[in-house]
Amino acid sequence: MKMKNANILACVAISTVVLSGMGITNVKASDDAELSIQKVAEKSLNPEVQNGGKVSDDFQDVSKNNLGYASKFHIFAKEATLNAHTNGNLAVGSLFGNVNFGTNITDEKLLDKDISYVQEVKNMSESSFVSSNDHRTNKVIFGEVNDVELGKDNTSPLVNETPINHLLNNEIFQDKDSNEYLDFDQEFINLESKSAGLVSANSKTITNADFPDQNQRVIDLSDFEVDANNQIVINLDPEVLNASTPLTISGLSADKGGTSIIINVDTKGQNPYVMNSQIKLRFNNGAENPIERPNQETEYFDDNHLLWNFYDSTNTNKQFDGVIEMNNTFQGSVLAPDATINIHHNLDGNIVAEQVNVVGGETHRWDLQDNNNIVTVPEEPGEPDENNEGKEIVDPGFTIDPTPTSPDTDENVDEEDDDDQEIIINGSSEGDLDFDGKEVGISNPNSSIEEKTLSSINGGSGLVPLTNTAQSNNTSSASGLSRLPQAGATSGILMTVAGVIMLGLGIVFKKVKS
Repeated sequence: MKMKNANILACVAISTVVLSGMGITNVKASDDAELSIQKVAEKSLNPEVQNGGKVSDDFQDVSKNNLGYASKFHIFAKEATLNAHTNGNLAVGSLFGNVNFGTNITDEKLLDKDISYVQEVKNMSESSFVSSNDHRTNKVIFGEVNDVELGKDNTSPLVNETPINHLLNNEIFQDKDSNEYLDFDQEFINLESKSAGLVSANSKTITNADFPDQNQRVIDLSDFEVDANNQIVINLDPEVLNASTPLTISGLSADKGGTSIIINVDTKGQNPYVMNSQIKLRFNNGAENPIERPNQETEYFDDNHLLWNFYDSTNTNKQFDGVIEMNNTFQGSVLAPDATINIHHNLDGNIVAEQVNVVGGETHRWDLQDNNNIVTVPEEPGEPDENNEGKEIVDPGFTIDPTPTSPDTDENVDEEDDDDQEIIINGSSEGDLDFDGKEVGISNPNSSIEEKTLSSINGGSGLVPLTNTAQSNNTSSASGLSRLPQAGATSGILMTVAGVIMLGLGIVFKKVKS
């Protein structure tokens, strides 16, 4: 009997030790989880930092723009490395910012807010962004993986312990509560679809053989027909930009509602694809002698209607997923959603790619507009003009704008007003396609139509290359958290083991009693 009692006491003692040990383990896991959650909360949910919201809050309508939301950012990429001056705003997944960036304020004073989004800051220069003034404010949103602290006692805000000297506390925002300001994965799916959709088999393909003088290569837009969307679509053989002599695009409109020019560059499997041609732009502003646009810093974007779409006809999805080497000065927005773009000289426009590396020269923001108009001259009441009935007025160098604006005003031409233009056919509204390809009804509340004053082109070459800064070797990601223990699962295991032990004790007691 004593032996049986001893066995029972041993079982109870062992059970107590097991339960105690499991209890300690569970408490420790719970404490670790709470500490980890608290650390994350302190790092990414700083209550003093404002929620950045959604990109659609800041840009209400981009449905008429081939680049969608990317048209509102100078560099739009999953990853960007800046080693030379970048004059423009960013929307990037990961940033290696070894030099300053931001849209400089010019004498034009047309941009009233500069908006940037950086999901993960790998490193960033203290002099990044452009300080606000009476004409300009900033909104900068950081992803939740960054440690964001507001400045105290007249000190600068901190991002991952780096002071950001050009931003005020009320200009800093952050993703919160799993909200992302911008979904890069979805946006790049949209951009890939757009890039493939822009490729046209019916458009003329230009090769070097089409230029009688290889030293004077000119694409004259007056030689091309404008389509129903007020666009000219041109296909370019890869050899054209491979050549080292300049390529001039002549006949562009400086009008806000001017004809859009889409140049599809087929790389045909070349990787890397090397762009050696200096791009020159001539604007037909109603004068006999066109005005040539230099590379320049500007806040005036109404005259950018040029989109270069880089694709690869040898790929089934038409996407070019290699490297593009920009080895000469370039003008016009660039769409290459699966590519890596290395920029070695000045480039003006939007730069849309999976990875963007600003190696040399400098880049200048110049937002693609694409809010072109097709307008019929209104008829006087009671006096219809049978000769003009049903005809569209379309001219790549001259467009009638139903809502004229002047570059001399302080209006911010880069914000929502850019997308408020309407397409009018025969005095009535015509549907336009939004970014997802759905038809959207558009109406024109204006009863009168006036001719828009053409923009003047600013002087200055902007072609002074900067000394490259050595690229940072810090490529470490922000530390992520492994999956935390689930309290419900741990408690369930504990209860199951306790039940088995109690059942065993019950059987032992029953045998002892019998």
